[in-house]
Amino acid sequence: MQKARYSYFVILLVSASFIGCQEDKGNVSSESDIEIVQYAASEIELNYKQYALYVDADTSLRKGNSLYYSREDGATMEVFISVDDEDETIKIEELYSNAGSASLCSNTFYFKNGKKNISRELFEEGNEVTGNFTERISYYDEKEIPIQTLERKAEYEDQLEFEQFSVVKKYNCSTKRALMVLNQEGEFASTFQGFISEGPYLYLIVGENEKTGFTSSLVVQYQDQTIQELKAYDKEMIGKGIQVEFETLSSQGYEYQILKSIRLR
Repeated sequence: MQKARYSYFVILLVSASFIGCQEDKGNVSSESDIEIVQYAASEIELNYKQYALYVDADTSLRKGNSLYYSREDGATMEVFISVDDEDETIKIEELYSNAGSASLCSNTFYFKNGKKNISRELFEEGNEVTGNFTERISYYDEKEIPIQTLERKAEYEDQLEFEQFSVVKKYNCSTKRALMVLNQEGEFASTFQGFISEGPYLYLIVGENEKTGFTSSLVVQYQDQTIQELKAYDKEMIGKGIQVEFETLSSQGYEYQILKSIRLR
């Protein structure tokens, strides 16, 4: 049984114009060409930090999240979004785990005037013997081109805060995957993948139409005409595109994605 964590609202207003990391708007770095130099925080950098703190503390922002996806190899994915009163995206947080790893990694994006302003990545590199955790922060100009990238590493995640940042080659971190998750597109597309009955509950399984793809499960409380059609022709309908809306409820320490509405597409 899969569980989700937070409540949902319609997220299709997210603009597809956000630029993706490792897309060629700025220089993209790799592990081999990182040039570490010492730095002192500039006034510009302090202004970026202050903006991130302001966004994080803004209780007026409305929040929502994507479906919670998982894969047979242990990989998971969920994205959270914060918007202002005018439905402008202010913050996107992408939480994920990689296949075979229990570590939760993240990409957090801050937006200003509709443009990507800051990206903060937390990810694991290497293996159990030589691995480390990396925190990488990039600041962007009004054209979403990185103007500075900082990085620090530690053997364990909880040690990162004791390490100093160093300036590294400018890195443009992508929002592309986060937007696919929010909008149920690409490898996170919602297609009908069947039903699972567990006790008194009927679960609708949605996800990519691939045997080893990401999937998500939702509790069916009301069997409307679309659900009845999917049940009647379940084998023939596998891979059929669907759009779902849901909310999250808690019960006995567990959280469930509850299907609110569904339509074929």
